[in-house]
Amino acid sequence: MRLLARLPYDTIFSTVYFGLRLNLCLVVAGLPLLVALALTDAPLRAWPFFTALSAICGPAVAAAFATFEGEGFWAAYRASFWRALGVAGAAAVVVIVLAVDFQLALGGPFGAVTPMLALLMALVVVVAIACLVTRAVPRPRVLLAYAYLSIRKWYLSAANLAVLGVLAVAIVGRPAVGLFLLPAPVLYVVWANTRHITA
Repeated sequence: MRLLARLPYDTIFSTVYFGLRLNLCLVVAGLPLLVALALTDAPLRAWPFFTALSAICGPAVAAAFATFEGEGFWAAYRASFWRALGVAGAAAVVVIVLAVDFQLALGGPFGAVTPMLALLMALVVVVAIACLVTRAVPRPRVLLAYAYLSIRKWYLSAANLAVLGVLAVAIVGRPAVGLFLLPAPVLYVVWANTRHITA
């Protein structure tokens, strides 16, 4: 009887511990980006640099997704480092190019082009996340399949982008909360949604 009474507390404690440990691992893996952000007065002016540097978060995010499947964080980090870095780096380059086009379109008479560029940037992020979740090698067929599935299940893709946006705002506004409390639950939601998209 006592065991049954203690079970929910053990489950809650182990879940909270797992989340906090995962958040700490993510902070350590993303330390170069965090240090660069801390040493910069106006990071928005250097957004292309920080977008490119954010590619180092790809292996950490891939390792976080692997931990939701029962693997160890650092073992998954080492195993998926180069592939995840390649996926995140390619996505960062495409986002930088599209964002520059987006800025140019806002400054000129291309009003109808800007929503399309914003949707393309969102699609690139969602497809990159799908590659990291499923550990797929980003071949053209795989990318097209994930793009199609992401558009078909747009509500889950939009939910992923929304919770990632909340995480980004929290990290900028309240770094302690954003870095040490939110990443694990947010990435779990993104992982679960993406698994459903690609199923």
